[in-house]
Amino acid sequence: MLATTSLKLPDALKTTIAKVAAFEGKTAHALMVDTLQAAMEDALVRQQFYADGEVSYQDTLHSNAVFSGADVKAYVTARIAGCKLGRPQTRPLDATKTMATVHD
Repeated sequence: MLATTSLKLPDALKTTIAKVAAFEGKTAHALMVDTLQAAMEDALVRQQFYADGEVSYQDTLHSNAVFSGADVKAYVTARIAGCKLGRPQTRPLDATKTMATVHD
């Protein structure tokens, strides 16, 4: 089902849309629809990323197990060099260090 929506665009943006649409061989309408669709797909992926991060954060709080950054770096560096090294051991989460929530 299609719905009509009206947008008021600044003249400069309307001109840019017309130029880009012409270059891509599309109508301004098709370009705007494609652009909005792509932006919404990106937004949904970003929302899922945040949701997955929250699940991982809650799992970390529940398990109280984390890896030391230095141990992970040594492990990855050794693997890249072709060395067989056991996986790093988990450590208890240091509850005195806060984990900030950051979103854009």
